[in-house]
Amino acid sequence: MLTFSCARMSSPSGGAKDVDPPIPVKSKPINYSTQFKGEKIIIQFNEFVALKNVRQELLVSPPLPEKPIVKQKGKNLIIKINNTLKDSTTYNFNFYNAIADLNENNPLPNFQFEFSTGAVFDSLYMGGTLQDAFNYKTEASTYVMLYENFCDSTPRTTLPDIIAKTDESGHFFVTNLKNKPYHLFALKDLNNNLKFDLPNEAIAFSDSLFQPSFKEQTVIDTFQIIDSISPDRKDTVLVDSVVVHKEMVTTIDNIRLFLFYEDYMLQYFKEIYRPERQKVILAFNREVDSSFFITPLSDTLFSGNWFVEEKTQRQDSFIYWLKDTSLYNQDSLKFQINYTLKDSNHLDYLKIDTVLAYFETIKPETETPKEEKNKGSLFNMNLFGAKEKEQKIDSGPKPSELTFISNAKSPFEMNSPIELLARFPLISIDDSRIKLITFVDDTIKKPVKFTFQQDSLILRKCVIDFKKVEEAKYELLIPSGVFTDIYGNINDTLKYTFSTRSLEYYSTITLHIKDVLASSRVQLMDEKEKIIEERGINSDTTIVYTYLGPKKYIFKLFYDWNGNGTWDTGNLKQRLHPEPVFYFPQEVETKSNWDMEYDWELFPVTPPHLLKVKKAKK
Repeated sequence: MLTFSCARMSSPSGGAKDVDPPIPVKSKPINYSTQFKGEKIIIQFNEFVALKNVRQELLVSPPLPEKPIVKQKGKNLIIKINNTLKDSTTYNFNFYNAIADLNENNPLPNFQFEFSTGAVFDSLYMGGTLQDAFNYKTEASTYVMLYENFCDSTPRTTLPDIIAKTDESGHFFVTNLKNKPYHLFALKDLNNNLKFDLPNEAIAFSDSLFQPSFKEQTVIDTFQIIDSISPDRKDTVLVDSVVVHKEMVTTIDNIRLFLFYEDYMLQYFKEIYRPERQKVILAFNREVDSSFFITPLSDTLFSGNWFVEEKTQRQDSFIYWLKDTSLYNQDSLKFQINYTLKDSNHLDYLKIDTVLAYFETIKPETETPKEEKNKGSLFNMNLFGAKEKEQKIDSGPKPSELTFISNAKSPFEMNSPIELLARFPLISIDDSRIKLITFVDDTIKKPVKFTFQQDSLILRKCVIDFKKVEEAKYELLIPSGVFTDIYGNINDTLKYTFSTRSLEYYSTITLHIKDVLASSRVQLMDEKEKIIEERGINSDTTIVYTYLGPKKYIFKLFYDWNGNGTWDTGNLKQRLHPEPVFYFPQEVETKSNWDMEYDWELFPVTPPHLLKVKKAKK
């Protein structure tokens, strides 16, 4: 009997997918050669290769005035050097991720071709980590530069003698060094010329000279060897074996550099903003000094009481509440502003600008100005940690309603005072008529003692503080006419009812801070590094944080060398480093009814390495 069948048509499988990168098999000259005098390098791989972004990826150390020409031809890589090479110098061509195979695009990472133009091949190296000076974030693809000689203008005018780049983790590894001292810098180079010549480039430097060398280190390795095999060869007994050997390692492998931007920004006026008829906001790029003043440009002469001024906490913006009806009735207002600037020689001079503030009377309800979206927190004075509610604005000639927003809501936090924010600045307050009571039960009310204070900078803001009791119900009663604003409006009767939480909801963190060497600022932050609370200390101290909700917290401290209450950056010309920053070495997660206690010895710690560990006592 004969059996017949037809062949099935299909594409050949081609075997397993190629996942291996190309491998260099030979080169002319050979890698790590000496006495190189040529102008061309040929490297052959085991398969066809492709180049990706080679001009951006290829890094030559020492850097060449002109980048070499790199071409691919079949399995060969051809490098043409268009420069005269230095005598007795070791060169490193690092391709990073520029080389891959042609078919599957498998990259050959960090392929390096090295040679020396002299008889000696320099083989010393050093390593370390580059981080942002303020938040310790690691900086990738940033140049690390070494100079054999140094003067004040060196990083600004001279190409480095040796160069490398940081990896994704901020680590750097500088090779082919001589046994001599080097000056060490790092640069976030925006124009790719290897010079610190732009004001918005970041720089890092070390005060110490680094001279790499090798040292002999004893290494102990443990591995397993076969002790015996059973007669049926099914069981094998292994024993540990210890081998001690010597190897040469670098003497420098833990350098830490901190990148910073110099405070190069000169004072300038950003914009004027008029969200209400009576409200004009002027924003600057940085804090304004006492030389600033503003004058309306009008046919009418205005006295000095035509406005009430508010300032933001950073002192970089001003809010002017217009009091004169003939002024704020105008849709378009011109002002002359005077403020201090610095010229190209950093000498002060008085700047005079004319600015226009325009109020749009009719605004569609569905339209939200771009400025309100982007700068609402700044211009609306976001005082309660959340965006203020939009308030209905009277577009007529005279404001006629005094309204308030407040944080007096349930649940009310035990460590917070009551805050009131009026629509307009307050000119008169009769706080003796304000009543705060607590409910003993459903029928009995008990008065509560409190303190009242109006903010000195923000005249719309008032604070009422009192001793809170857990799981208590409170009522704040403000009769009509207690508050009078600058336009003569009085408040209607206000009543806020709120309750506090149980103490078991909260946790406490006790922090013992040690080795404090200078006046410092301690910041309690959430896991996104938003500042919750900031305190100043001058020496070793213990801080107790109470009434903390169950969440994750980060602690940060910086030395306040000049006592201005803010973190200050560095300056290369003055050889001034940024003020040192320290992070508590673990993210602290609290739970309700936990008491947590920590010792904090100050030493630099990288936030990405914060330990997810908690030490608690319930």
